[in-house]
Amino acid sequence: MTDMTRRNFLKSAGVMALAVAAAGVLSGCNSSKNPVMADVKVQYWRKSSFLGNQKVGNNDEYDETVSVVKSGKVKKEQLQKLGNVMVNTGYKLSDSTATEFDVDWTQEPPVAKVWMEL
Repeated sequence: MTDMTRRNFLKSAGVMALAVAAAGVLSGCNSSKNPVMADVKVQYWRKSSFLGNQKVGNNDEYDETVSVVKSGKVKKEQLQKLGNVMVNTGYKLSDSTATEFDVDWTQEPPVAKVWMEL
């Protein structure tokens, strides 16, 4: 057994204090606090001055569901059917720089409208 000196005791106490402090900091990395996700229905819409706003396609053929952080926005890279809409209908995004799309969280299920134009 080693001799416990005041110096060894203080070193040990310092190491223990650091270990306790580090445990408190690392508890902030708790992975159980994952964000709450929600399924959002994505619809593709077009604006028409003659016919008013209309959904693109027939019988919801281009609608899709994506998982989004609750109260968040739909990201462009989540849209699996966007390419099909553009190729099959000739429409393009109304805002070609858009990377995210607003979600109407008051609807059930929540709905994101992606606006298209010719």
